[in-house]
Amino acid sequence: MSDSPLAKIESDIRGFVRASHPDMVVHAEHWKEDPSRIALFFIDEHFEGLYARQRYHCLVHLIPKDYYDSFLAGTVWFELTPGQRPEDIEEDPDQDLIESITPNVLRSLQEKGFFARLDDIFCPMNGTTPPEKCQGDFRHAKNTLPRCRFDESDWSDIFHVLMGKGAFCDCEILYNADVESRLKTQYWQSRAHETRQNLGGRNGRHGS
Repeated sequence: MSDSPLAKIESDIRGFVRASHPDMVVHAEHWKEDPSRIALFFIDEHFEGLYARQRYHCLVHLIPKDYYDSFLAGTVWFELTPGQRPEDIEEDPDQDLIESITPNVLRSLQEKGFFARLDDIFCPMNGTTPPEKCQGDFRHAKNTLPRCRFDESDWSDIFHVLMGKGAFCDCEILYNADVESRLKTQYWQSRAHETRQNLGGRNGRHGS
């Protein structure tokens, strides 16, 4: 493959991610370990503090599936902060281990009040306290874990369990991590209300 197709891929990807990551640097090259494959480097300061799985999740949903299947299948991705090297990225824990500890981790989080405390941040029972907005990371979860007596040495396992449940940021913990939360209830109540309004509007137009 010549440099021109690589440049085209770089340009296409920049177009896909620009709205969410306007300052991201995108670089494509032949992978040194296997020149038949393309290595993609995504460099952005907003990756700071995110796990590798979070970084990948932030990007992959921005790229249309048909484009990915046609041009990016088999590529190797490196999501880095400025100055970071691929070898600096901490490897994900063994997936079999994460699956084996998932029930116990979720039970421990529930029993120690982690989910309830996080819910209080995003959907306070006290109507006078303004809810926080999710910033697309785990900043509030990381502040909450020590208050629930979880050591920082356990955080990687905890967050990889949560990501395995589809939770890649604070609010997704409450939406996806097998818990009942006010935030999730509020969301679905809002959706139900919107549906009733839409049905009412269509029915009204039909009868007029």
